[in-house]
Amino acid sequence: MQRYFLDHENKIDKDDVHHILNVMRFKSGTVVEVCGTTGCYLATLEIQHKEVGFSTTEKLEDNPPLNVTIVQGLPKGDKMDTVTKYATLFQAKSIIFVAMKRSIAKLSNVDHKLSRLNKIAKEAAELSKRSTLPHIQLLENLRDIKIDGKQLVLLDELERFYNIKDFIKDHGTKDLIVIIGPEGGIDEMERTALVECGAITVSLGQSILPTELAHIPILNACLLTKL
Repeated sequence: MQRYFLDHENKIDKDDVHHILNVMRFKSGTVVEVCGTTGCYLATLEIQHKEVGFSTTEKLEDNPPLNVTIVQGLPKGDKMDTVTKYATLFQAKSIIFVAMKRSIAKLSNVDHKLSRLNKIAKEAAELSKRSTLPHIQLLENLRDIKIDGKQLVLLDELERFYNIKDFIKDHGTKDLIVIIGPEGGIDEMERTALVECGAITVSLGQSILPTELAHIPILNACLLTKL
């Protein structure tokens, strides 16, 4: 069943109106799922000409995200899109892109990029039946990240022994900030500063994953603990 996230006024936004009328070609009486500030509901569409409204009929079970923030060193090209899509599908609560010392890409056109990334996240959240959208930020510096008592986790190719399974066994999956370097990896000064701030270095195993996919194993491991 199709799911739609409502805008800040708990209304169907114009892109979804277009999707309902011109892509899905739904008619009045079609049942869909809508998610807003008070949760997700079954809803019956009410369509008159080009106007689309709805009436809710039943509250749906909540499907909250993991309490995990992915901090991704700013990657180049369309890798931001990939991170956003899959971090949303694998239930990250927040996604932060941050410029790091070895980032090749530079932050620019922030508003345009945020708009695109939020649209990608919305589509992924609807597909995966999340009940909330991830919060996405673009930051200039690691120092701008608010830790707020959360546990820092640094995915580090130099770590040889302490893996994701070990970490979850010792620390659980609640209130995590997972930090991933850009294509060139974490700079030594950044690594030292993060460890001094309490970050625990964790290995993904012998295989080195591309930066835009490195978040998937740890999010998947966290999801498995919910089953």
